[in-house]
Amino acid sequence: MIFLGKNIRYIRVQKGLSQEQFADDLKVSRSRISSYEENRATPPISFIIDLSNYVNISIDILLKKKLDNLEV
Repeated sequence: MIFLGKNIRYIRVQKGLSQEQFADDLKVSRSRISSYEENRATPPISFIIDLSNYVNISIDILLKKKLDNLEV
């Protein structure tokens, strides 16, 4: 899961969303998004599943690959 925080931020920025807008879409608080992006907290599996569905990217790619190096 070493790339998850960076991938969350990358997805949000690519969608042109603020942390607040992204948090609203995923039904969490803005502070949680901030914590996940900065690796101060590990998101629960339910959030990872929701994120995977939101962006239509498999969970294993979200966790193991650096998205800014991939064509997504």
